[in-house]
Amino acid sequence: MKSKRSVIAILLMSLLFVACSPVKVDLSLEKAPRYKDGESYPMVIKAMEGKEGVTGLHIMATLEMAKMDHGVIEINFTDNGDGTYSGEVELPMEGEWIGDFRIDENGEIYETTIQFDVKGG
Repeated sequence: MKSKRSVIAILLMSLLFVACSPVKVDLSLEKAPRYKDGESYPMVIKAMEGKEGVTGLHIMATLEMAKMDHGVIEINFTDNGDGTYSGEVELPMEGEWIGDFRIDENGEIYETTIQFDVKGG
């Protein structure tokens, strides 16, 4: 019984450590997608750790409008090898958008949000 409690205590502390770990990777928007009916546009983000670009990440995002409901659009990003990541997305309209990003760095998961404006193309 004592052994089970020890295992549970260790697991709970591990979960707390993972849940409280600081975000090591900072994302910034390098190029916002544009809007034109029926066309896809590139979206480019930059991943930095301190002053260094970070490669080898798996990044995906869900995009949704800030003030209107057009559903959720998923986008997967490709590593460009220089700390930037790009993906293509077809948006239903221009305006203010919110991107919820999920970053997987060797099994460590980070999440961040970026708000951006989409202009007509």
